[in-house]
Formats: sequence, C-alpha cells, structure tokens
Amino acid sequence: MATELQVRESLIGDIREVNFWFRCGEELVPGVAYLPAGADELMPMVQIQHPGMGSKEDYWVSEVGMRWAKRGWVCVGLDAPLHGERQTHDPMALFRQPERYESFRAQFAAEVGRMLELLPGVLPIDTGRLGYVGYSLGSMIGIAAVARTGKFRAAAFCLVGEGGLAGSAAGPDSDVARLGEVAVRIVGKTDDELIPRERTEALYAALPGEKDLQWLPGGHFEIGPDVVRLAEEWMVAKL
Repeated sequence: MATELQVRESLIGDIREVNFWFRCGEELVPGVAYLPAGADELMPMVQIQHPGMGSKEDYWVSEVGMRWAKRGWVCVGLDAPLHGERQTHDPMALFRQPERYESFRAQFAAEVGRMLELLPGVLPIDTGRLGYVGYSLGSMIGIAAVARTGKFRAAAFCLVGEGGLAGSAAGPDSDVARLGEVAVRIVGKTDDELIPRERTEALYAALPGEKDLQWLPGGHFEIGPDVVRLAEEWMVAKL
C-alpha cells in the first residue's frame, strides 16, 4: 500500500513533517502529518480538519498539529475538496451548490477512509485510537467521514449544526445516527452568525452515544485558543 502513497519528509526541530498525496477516485488528495521525530511506537492519530476557505497549511492544522504531536500523537490534515492544493481550487463552490452537498460528503468520507488504509503503512499509528477535530467546514464534512469510516474513537466537532452541508441530524439517511460508538464533543459559539444555536442543539440532541456540548462566547469566525483547548481536552480524555 505504501507505494500508493507519495511522501515527502522534513524535520522541524524535534517534529517530523510528512507531506503526502494519494489518489481516491479522480482526485489527487494532498495531506500533511506531524509526529515526534524518532518515534517508532504506535501512537494515537488525530485528524485536524481546516475551516472553509482554508487549507492544511492553516495555523489550526500546522501549528496546532505540531504542538499536539509533542503529546505523542500523529496529527494529520487533508486539503478539503476544492481547497488548498486540490486540482480544482474553488472553495465557495462547496457552498454555492446545495444539490451536491451529499456528493461532497461522500467524496470526503471516501478520501478519509482511503487515508486510514494507507497511512498506517508508513507511520506508527495505533488504529484503535483515532480522533477527529473539525472546525466549521471541517466539522460539516467530518461528521459523515467519521460516521462512514467507522474507525474513530473520539471526535470534536466545532462550530457546526445540523442541516446544510452537514446534512440532517434525523431520519434514515442521517450520518449522526451512526456515531453511537464515537465519543463526541460539540463546541458552539454563543453569537455564531452562520450556525443558529437551535441547529447546534438539534445536532447534539440527535447524537446517540457518549456526548458533550460546550458553549464559548463569540462569533463563528472567532476560532481561538479556547476552541482549540476544548478540542484538545476531549482528545486527551477519550483517546
């Protein structure tokens, strides 16, 4: 499987940075991983997924990933569809085409699944201790990815609610109903301009398994250390 993964490595102090690419369907999917240099024992893996208009190069992925790697985690991020170094870069298209929301969710879920098949072949990942942290868009498409892969132990979905790109929280086709084996923390903002409070609460209410809801002051675009801290605390406790 390793031959299906293109890899370029470098050292940043005591952190090993691994840029990688793999094919999934018609897409070449770019990603990055951070882990302690010289580590060879199996470690938990945390996928950190960027918000809309961003990429795997964002502070929330790169800087936070390098810091969390010092905990003994493999921290990874992918460029979301139509973002970053994808073959087609058109971030707003994700939000302009509601008729394609399900196809975007399915695409990203397949890509995460493929990544989880390939990365443990080249990095020391404990596949029984997988976590997911998403911010805004990263949560909207991450819910389906976590639910459909069925491999994650814990998830922190930040700045998200049911409906829209995240999909419905109820009904026979809901991905939320498939999260019963995942410990989920939802982090919302009290003055979110994009996600009404009732949608966040509806998402939380629909979660079938272990769950937690935290509210922080501020608006949707105020992704600060407080959001990161709540996500990190959940990963520490549940992985």
